[in-house]
Amino acid sequence: MSLYRAAIQWQSFAVLMRHVRVHLRNWHTVTVPPVCEPLILLLAFGLGLGQQMSDLRWQGREIDYLHYLAPGMLAYTAFMCSFFQSLFSAFMRMHFQKTWEGQLTTQVRLEHVIWGEALWAATLATCYAVVVGMVLFVFGLTGLLDLHWLYLPLVVPLLFLGALAFASVGLLFTSWLPSMDHMTLPFFLVILPIAFVSSTYFPLPDVVVLREVALINPLHHLAEGVRWLLVAGELTWHLPAAAVLCSLMITLLIPLDLRLLRRRIFGEK
Repeated sequence: MSLYRAAIQWQSFAVLMRHVRVHLRNWHTVTVPPVCEPLILLLAFGLGLGQQMSDLRWQGREIDYLHYLAPGMLAYTAFMCSFFQSLFSAFMRMHFQKTWEGQLTTQVRLEHVIWGEALWAATLATCYAVVVGMVLFVFGLTGLLDLHWLYLPLVVPLLFLGALAFASVGLLFTSWLPSMDHMTLPFFLVILPIAFVSSTYFPLPDVVVLREVALINPLHHLAEGVRWLLVAGELTWHLPAAAVLCSLMITLLIPLDLRLLRRRIFGEK
């Protein structure tokens, strides 16, 4: 239990705030991707591609592609950004910048570093998802999107929980990948398969195996739960399922991350 208590201790918060301060130094450049990416995707796929295709059949109802895409972007942003931060950025701080070594010479222990990295990845991913939500709201003001906007703030805590779970996956790869040259492996072997079986950008085909795999995919439940809430205004079982799966991932993977990182950094068996 001490490992989980470390998540709310001041040392973990200090690591988190260090990353926040560094990030804010370049606020004028780091705000460009979370604004431009959803804008380009909505214009290129939601409007461009969406105009070239007929309405989708989703859960027994007709829905245009723009309305299908918008909620999925929120879930996918939390997923991809947190994984990217806990893999690439954390690896850079651990291996090249030696940031972890400097932190470990203070009152900060390795579990605080791990929680700080995970919390930072989840915080940044959630902030990016909020920016995506603001872009969607602007589309709503223009009349292009008609969603249940009052429910949008309610999904933010669950997006944070999902991002924290995906950050624990990124730290798992950070703990054993030998070099930057191997960073593409988790994307092709894990991240892309999870994304493809997630209902974020397109509905799953009516294939039994894919639908069974999707039942244990937290990103699928997160995307579908957010879509039901924003498009139909209904709270479904997908959101509790996403919360349970993400909590289970955090519970199981954070101790594994700590064990593997102790072995890598300190040489412990």
